[in-house]
Amino acid sequence: MRKLRVALSKKEKAEQLLSKLEKLQERDEVDAEHYEALQEEYTALLDEGKAESERITEELSRRLDVSRSRLEAFSQELEDLQVRIKVGELSERKNRGRLKKLRKRVKGLEKQVDELGTLVNATSSKDLGGFIDIPLKRTKAGRKRLKQR
Repeated sequence: MRKLRVALSKKEKAEQLLSKLEKLQERDEVDAEHYEALQEEYTALLDEGKAESERITEELSRRLDVSRSRLEAFSQELEDLQVRIKVGELSERKNRGRLKKLRKRVKGLEKQVDELGTLVNATSSKDLGGFIDIPLKRTKAGRKRLKQR
């Protein structure tokens, strides 16, 4: 969850910085060299955040699919056992441990499916507990461009 929250925060920070940079340029408060260097840097950060969040979300989606399949299988097994006990084929007394174990697995998988679903559906860091301020990494091209100035 933290990795996705960080990736989404990185994307959001880049979007904020690009927006502020655009406003500065519109008001002629930043020279062309700085604008280009910073735009390149912030765009790289944005692309990185997007790529990371997409990669993490894809992995979480795969895990969600597996968890849903397991939940379906254990739910079916639990239902089957309960029916067999109700019709008298199996003894409830002899199968209490098995029932308890299956109910616990189903409950755990339901919780896991719910948590993974929340992560997969998250569109912002706010959905996962809030923004995390990520320190910027300067790109070589951006540093070089600013030093030449």
